[in-house]
Amino acid sequence: MMKKKILSKNSTIFLIAGIFFCLLTLLRFAWLDLTNVPEGISAKQGTVDLRAVDTSYDFKTKLQGEWALYPDTLLVSEKSSVQDEKKVYSNQPESWNKYFKELSNGQYGSYRLTILKQHNAPQMYGMTIPEGLAPYELYVNGQLIGGLGNLKSDNERTAPISRPITYYFTLDSNESEIIIQGVQTNRYSQGGFTKEVIFGDLHSMEKSKFFSIATQIAVCLVFLFYLLFVVLLVGIGVRSKSLIYFAMMIIFTCITVLVSSNKIIYMYLPFNWVWANKLFYFSYIINMLFFVLFLRELVKEYSKPPKILNVVTMLCIAYLVFIILSPIEYIFKTKIIFTTIFIVSPIIITVFILYIVIKGQKGIVFLLLTGTAVAGNSLFFSLRQNSTLPYSHYPFDLLIAITALSAYWFTRYFQSTLQTEELSVKLQKEIDTKDDFLANTSHELRNPLHGMMSIAQTLLAKQNSDLPEKNNDDIKLLLTIGNHMTYMLDDLLDLVQLKEKTLRLHPKAINVHNLASGVSNIFLFMLKGRPIELIIKIPKDLPPVLADETRLIQIFTNLIHNAIKFTEKGTITIDAELIGKKVYISVTDTGIGIEKDIQERIFKPYEQADSSMTSIGGGLGLGLSICHELVALHGGKISLASTVGKGSTFTFSLPITNEQADNNTKINIDNDASLSKYVSLLNSLSKFEDEIAAVTEKETLVTSHSRILIVDDDAVNLQVLANALSTEAYDIETALSGSEALEMLQNNSFDLVISDIMMPHMSGYELAKKIREQFSISELPILFLTARQQRVDIQLAFLSGANDYVKKPMEYVELKSRVHALVRVKQSSEERLRIEAAWLQAQIQPHFFFNTLSSIISLHGVDNEQMEKLLLAFSDYLQMSFDFQNVDLTVPIDYELKLVRSYLAIEQIRFGDRILVTWDIPMNMELSVPPLSIQTLVENAIQHGILPKRGGGNVTIRITETEHYFTIAISDDGVGFDNTTPQKKTSVGLVNTQQRLKQLFNAELTIKSVVGQGTTISFPIPKK
Repeated sequence: MMKKKILSKNSTIFLIAGIFFCLLTLLRFAWLDLTNVPEGISAKQGTVDLRAVDTSYDFKTKLQGEWALYPDTLLVSEKSSVQDEKKVYSNQPESWNKYFKELSNGQYGSYRLTILKQHNAPQMYGMTIPEGLAPYELYVNGQLIGGLGNLKSDNERTAPISRPITYYFTLDSNESEIIIQGVQTNRYSQGGFTKEVIFGDLHSMEKSKFFSIATQIAVCLVFLFYLLFVVLLVGIGVRSKSLIYFAMMIIFTCITVLVSSNKIIYMYLPFNWVWANKLFYFSYIINMLFFVLFLRELVKEYSKPPKILNVVTMLCIAYLVFIILSPIEYIFKTKIIFTTIFIVSPIIITVFILYIVIKGQKGIVFLLLTGTAVAGNSLFFSLRQNSTLPYSHYPFDLLIAITALSAYWFTRYFQSTLQTEELSVKLQKEIDTKDDFLANTSHELRNPLHGMMSIAQTLLAKQNSDLPEKNNDDIKLLLTIGNHMTYMLDDLLDLVQLKEKTLRLHPKAINVHNLASGVSNIFLFMLKGRPIELIIKIPKDLPPVLADETRLIQIFTNLIHNAIKFTEKGTITIDAELIGKKVYISVTDTGIGIEKDIQERIFKPYEQADSSMTSIGGGLGLGLSICHELVALHGGKISLASTVGKGSTFTFSLPITNEQADNNTKINIDNDASLSKYVSLLNSLSKFEDEIAAVTEKETLVTSHSRILIVDDDAVNLQVLANALSTEAYDIETALSGSEALEMLQNNSFDLVISDIMMPHMSGYELAKKIREQFSISELPILFLTARQQRVDIQLAFLSGANDYVKKPMEYVELKSRVHALVRVKQSSEERLRIEAAWLQAQIQPHFFFNTLSSIISLHGVDNEQMEKLLLAFSDYLQMSFDFQNVDLTVPIDYELKLVRSYLAIEQIRFGDRILVTWDIPMNMELSVPPLSIQTLVENAIQHGILPKRGGGNVTIRITETEHYFTIAISDDGVGFDNTTPQKKTSVGLVNTQQRLKQLFNAELTIKSVVGQGTTISFPIPKK
């Protein structure tokens, strides 16, 4: 059933397209019939007899038949006596090429025709000379009537473009002679006249000319009306690619009309035939290009344009470049490309449009009409080239195509407008519903919240409380968080009241200086330790303002808190001045500033200067919106002036009053309900920030505890996490930003990083990426705490280098379990490296073991003293190699050097003078190194540097001391290697040493080597 409906629908579409095409064809033939010229009487042997025809009025005919043609002769100019010998008869209209013995550049010749007619009185006639010769001259009865160009001065390149022109003259005899002599400069087209010469009375010829030219001009005027509409749309702010493409399509369609048929444009722009032909080809192809681009942009929401349209686009662009750069000869020789593009492209476009129409989108039928009109115009374009009439412009195909395309565009626009209106109504309902929901939710949340806070306050108020001091601190933290939630709920309720116009003011005379000073004092603690100065510059003698004290405090509080939040260093200045009958109060900061596009919407509800993951401070984005509404209620205005990187200034106005304010009255912070919530909240935050700072400065009592770094820009969150993990044996340190965390990681060793994602300046994602540049996923695990729980956020967390994540609000049992698991990952990684190092040392290479035994045997009975030294050194080496101290993180430097000396003693006894050792070690060093680190490097120097060199060499073991580091360097003067090219890491011992140094001290091996001169490997050990 469905298949039948689809087939029926497709049949209807094709039927509509077919009927419309037939109507266009009938219209074209009707137009041709309307503009056709009667055949008339044919000329015979250069003479046409019109004596039996009434030529006085409404007379118009084609001058067909045998015209006398004189090849290579200019009849009027040459006056040659041998003119009749060259005379031939050309059956007009036809090309004269076949009458020339040899075709060459600049062929010239003359046409002559004698007209016989009945003469009653002198009468004005007109003659239309079609395009063909250029330049040429027209003579009537030996008198020069007119012409195109100059026969004497125009050459092949400078000759004008040939076009149809109508000339008027008087005939006053029964026999008249018409002579047309000219040159064919365009050798790439048929010579002579291939279109009809039209002759008629003045009235008929003028009417025919006016009708054809007026038709072309009318078409252009219609197109310019569409172009004006586009300009108006751009003027009112509509910006889209489709507008640009449509405008360019209209412009070049007008040009194609003006360069075809009557070629009106050349009446005013004297182009030569070369550039005129280039303009003709260029205008048609670029018009097709913009039509394709416009269509693709218009229908892209319905269907993805096929790749063949891309091919058409690229072909048009390539051919346009070819037209501009190539000589005119190549353009004529490749005319088939032009014809192919202009005929095949509309067919492709029409098929694509039919595909879109089949999908059945509203208004798409206009595209169907457009495609049909374009296809019809292209089909008849080639047929029209064979038209023999000089005036043969047909206007309707292009007009119908553009009009249908515009109708489709307008239909879509009105549909979008209606949809926008419907969505606007729906959105307004959703906003009203949201406001009601927020108001109801705020009221409902206040009751349980206040209940919880009352219980907490009761516990703190008990004089004989049995609660430990630590629990009291937790209850205070709970009250701080509760106050913060109350503040946000109050903002939501205020916003709803402001929108519903139910908020009432209680204005009175207020001294602005005193109120601003009182509000500012409660923010001073937030600036403690920060390079920010809060300055009050309000004049004390400023007249009092008429305002609601509670609401004015709210305005000051929001603006000052906003300035502190976005200022890292500098000043925050509160100033005021009297202008007229209003006081203008400004809050200026030297913070980060606000971008212009954000300034336009900063006073709207829920808008924030930065709501990204790196936003500062967070919040609901209601403070500035509430300030804007409260200032408006007072009859004032608030404005913003800001420069990115330099700071912002918020200025609001308030009316003055003649009443006297009580200048001696100070704001009572304890009793003023409008300030109490800010004071309690901010003071609590300050207290906990101090406590956290004190905690981070405490020295670790148990050095074996795992160390955890917590990163969050909210001090309360840091305290909550620290409390949650305080029951475990962790050493916890905190950082308030990503940059601070990176600095701590450079100077300290941690087992786990717990980070928030949304932080100012550097998000958690960026922090994780920077950590992964130094530490692998097992060397330093990362745990994300995030309120962002979308799939893409979680995926991005792992791609940034996180090991795990915990969603907010978090379950403490889950948090502790994940923290414990990640700490074990780090400890397992360290344990693996230590055991691997010990295992590597325990796995004594077989050839080293047997070679040492062979040396002992060979010395027996030969040099017993050397044998005893070798046995003793070998015993020490075996004992230390199997020592369990090798699995410790670090060992004293003396222990490590003892192992190195045992190894060197064995090798020196075995190889004698081939191995020399230089020691440069300071005395009494307090230094610990990873076990088996120096011994591994010394063994590498001997095996790969000294022994491969003939005659051996010297190994230098050097330790230098600076203010902050010990640097250990092992040098040899052996064979060396080219360290400018990548080397394969064949030594597992070196890789293991590198990894342990990075984990313990964030240090790396530095290798310098020169072929034939030796190698130096060094690494730093920071001082304690």
